[in-house]
Amino acid sequence: MKILHLDANHPLLLNQLNDLGFTNHIDYTSSKAEIESKIADYDGFIIRSRFSIDKPFLDAAKNLKFIGRVGAGLENIDCDYAIKKGIYLISAPEGNRNAVGEHTLGMLLSLFNKLNKADKEVRNGKWLREENRGLELDGKTIGLIGYGNMGKAFA
Repeated sequence: MKILHLDANHPLLLNQLNDLGFTNHIDYTSSKAEIESKIADYDGFIIRSRFSIDKPFLDAAKNLKFIGRVGAGLENIDCDYAIKKGIYLISAPEGNRNAVGEHTLGMLLSLFNKLNKADKEVRNGKWLREENRGLELDGKTIGLIGYGNMGKAFA
């Protein structure tokens, strides 16, 4: 089975696919049109967000059995059309959920406690303690828009 890798990923993915006997080709630079002209030679491809996978691209991929998306979302792929063509879609929605949740919490705490503003002022020799007094999360309600992998990790 031949796989085309369209975006750089962790070397572990390529190594494990090689170990499983897949033939892997890498093309991180060709245009979408150039890839579209040769995609019929491949059984699958791995992408991040380099370009959108639309109906004309999927129609050109005559032997395509799967699309691997290294990342959480499939928004750059016409999923309905791919599924209609019998193409299996693979993504990694849980991959960085904890890191995103922790980063979001850190940003929220930084905002509530005016850390960036206070840091900049202290570096410039200003100590404005009362003006930079922060807020506590205690007693506050935090709203989440979306409760998928990222939202659950943050919650």
